[in-house]
Amino acid sequence: MHDNEAVALLRATTLLKELDEEDLLRLASRAVTRRFLRGQVVFTEGEPGDTLLVVATGRLKVLTKVLTKVLTKADDGRDHVLNIAGPRETVGELNIVEAGTRSASVEALEPTTALVLDRTAVWELVRERPAVAEQLIRALVAHVRRLTGANADLVFLDLPRRVAKLLLRMREAGRPVIELGLTQTEIASLLGGSRQSVNQALREFERRTWILSEGQTITILQVDRLRGFAGD
Repeated sequence: MHDNEAVALLRATTLLKELDEEDLLRLASRAVTRRFLRGQVVFTEGEPGDTLLVVATGRLKVLTKVLTKVLTKADDGRDHVLNIAGPRETVGELNIVEAGTRSASVEALEPTTALVLDRTAVWELVRERPAVAEQLIRALVAHVRRLTGANADLVFLDLPRRVAKLLLRMREAGRPVIELGLTQTEIASLLGGSRQSVNQALREFERRTWILSEGQTITILQVDRLRGFAGD
């Protein structure tokens, strides 16, 4: 990826959008482009990490293991999907603030290109220009607020409305066709529900002619109705 393309991508992120052109160019010159195949593990929960990923194309799935506490204290091996990161979104923000172990695993949902930015490059810039730290803190606060909003949805919205919000969020640049890249079980894990409830919600949206569902491809036919139902 050329520096000017990398700068445009970094500028489009919530995390780095407030940096000026010179700062973005400096970070872009230090970034490395990585490409991942569908299903490829990007990094694993618990391994050391000190890099930030910025998705250029494709999508990454962020997940963690679910430990089921039973008498044997065995791990049932299930994965819980925490987030789906698409173009212009970032993964690994906490490892930029503090180097340590990865709090979750990341896999490519589809062929994906990402910029990999080393923590050292960011902190060299922070030490030279302390104002950059304030900008990064504001961006991280905004990120935490988004996570808080997602948690609030789990409390205050029923599952069908959470499914509707997910479809709307995955709808890119006004395109009505969504390639989910997720099974209904993974969607249920992401939204805190059951596979059967996700299936019922999608069937009901289809019955109302709001969507057309064909496998993992969803076509949104009535976006305003879906948005009104989700409360957006």
